[in-house]
Amino acid sequence: MTIKRLTTLAILFTFFVLPVAAGQPVVWETSGRTELLRGDSRGVSITDTGVLMLAPKLNEIYNTQQTYVWSSAVDSQGNVYLGTGHDGKIFKVSSTGTGSLLYDAAELDVTAIAIARDGAIYAGTSPDGKVYRITPDGKADVYFDPGDKYIWSLAVMTDGSLAVGTGDSGKLYRVRAAGAKPESSLLVSTNQTHVISLAVTPQGDLIAGTDSGGLVLRVSPEGKTFALFDTQLREIHALAPAADGSIYALALSDAAATARAPSTPAVAQPQTTEGGTPTTSVTITAIDESGAPIRNRDGRTIGVVLVFRDVSERRRIELDRRYPGFAAARQYYTR
Repeated sequence: MTIKRLTTLAILFTFFVLPVAAGQPVVWETSGRTELLRGDSRGVSITDTGVLMLAPKLNEIYNTQQTYVWSSAVDSQGNVYLGTGHDGKIFKVSSTGTGSLLYDAAELDVTAIAIARDGAIYAGTSPDGKVYRITPDGKADVYFDPGDKYIWSLAVMTDGSLAVGTGDSGKLYRVRAAGAKPESSLLVSTNQTHVISLAVTPQGDLIAGTDSGGLVLRVSPEGKTFALFDTQLREIHALAPAADGSIYALALSDAAATARAPSTPAVAQPQTTEGGTPTTSVTITAIDESGAPIRNRDGRTIGVVLVFRDVSERRRIELDRRYPGFAAARQYYTR
């Protein structure tokens, strides 16, 4: 074989081999959720333990062209109402995705929305806001003016009255009619800064979430208040009672676990009987709870989704059966 032919073969061998070497796949490893979150996630969800899963597909239905959507509610017909900021506009989006401006409030932000039994819309505005009652055709009247700085939450109670949670004095009102006075409508004055979220249980009790103590309160229609849960986080942003009696709570943190002192639970004030004799209600509250943390891209916990149940009645029955004297003592102290 001549030197010329050997040289030609060497050139051909190099030509065929080099592209194969250049096309080798690159392999890298990730060591947890924090590293995965540094990338751009498209179409996948990353669990708390770093597992990749297919994410739900999201489709844009309507764009309000506003900076914020602060609040929302859905009526019996499937229409969605959106309270926005900082132009104080309320939009109505039909079940088909058609949206339109329903009302333009004078205040900057629409921070709470609830649907009345007759289909009217209650809207709370901030700051220095009011509660408006808006008809489906967009006509609005002031329904309640408490004089509080913020109106954070609204909920329609089982009798049709409207619960109003405010800040920055942490008051909860029960409004029975348009134009009601704040003094006669005050249900509870908590020791919290804001009543951020409200929900109504099938039994007719209010569940209230607060800031800055991160408390979940149960409030009876008469104003009797219990601290159901202290999350040790800053804010209970949203609440949702479940059919089985459980309560889902979204708790948010602004480094609250270390930046604030432990909260003092709200307690019911002693009541007075018609004869003038003070009586004290003794309440035993037991909670079964669990939670899932919410972490940011750096792995820092910024919130938690909690689910808990008030199992006080079940515990009372267990104690009464196990210790017969306990029931007699409880009845003595609650007479």
